[in-house]
Amino acid sequence: MTRRRSLLVVAAAWDDAAQAFVRANEAAGAALVTPRDLSREGWRLQPGDPAGAVAAAGGRLFPADEIGGVLIRLPRVSTADLPHINAEDRAYVAAEMTAFLLAFLTLLPCPVANRPTTQSLCGPEWRDEKWRRLARGLGLAAPTARRRAAACGACAPEEVPAGATVTVVGGACLGAADAGQAAAARALARASGADLLSVQFESAEPGAGVLRASSLADLSDARVAAAALALFNQARNFIPFEEADDPALGR
Repeated sequence: MTRRRSLLVVAAAWDDAAQAFVRANEAAGAALVTPRDLSREGWRLQPGDPAGAVAAAGGRLFPADEIGGVLIRLPRVSTADLPHINAEDRAYVAAEMTAFLLAFLTLLPCPVANRPTTQSLCGPEWRDEKWRRLARGLGLAAPTARRRAAACGACAPEEVPAGATVTVVGGACLGAADAGQAAAARALARASGADLLSVQFESAEPGAGVLRASSLADLSDARVAAAALALFNQARNFIPFEEADDPALGR
């Protein structure tokens, strides 16, 4: 009998879209992991032994060989995520939890979207300037980024509203106005190493410039949520609960 595997969704406790996604896909093995779960007993990570890793969430333990995939929605653990920790200790604990998750999620031997970078636990977290520079390096249109000088020497980015948003989820591309815009969004996702990426363009017109991008795709969009689940269902390591014991699968 094939061992059932779970899809862990790492998110803040107030991430309503992540919670709704988990509730809708509990039968397919989805489980929510929040920063508070890092205070639970059972976590394990030994250097050189990623297969022996164990996560703890919602009163359950998830050994590495039972984790079929991880969807990361948390850039970092912040002090606001830790109301159960003494106020004077929260900054230190938040930094330690972020460091532990960075190691844990990097070493897990299963599909992880988006894998952590040195800047963020959920893939690239860049300023508009870097996204536009990357776009231009790929031969895509992108307007010059501008910042407005404010009091005390601070510089605020110029607010440019997006005219169109295209979301890349694995090989799927949602919301593109045409093939050219879809190709541009996919190129940015590949170049940034993001499995899930929402790209904002100036407009839906052909050749519209890239404004910015985010690895926090809108899971409240039913199309994005369905594509995210399909991304893990397509991975050979992720076996939904309702399929786990089906002999026809041959796994």
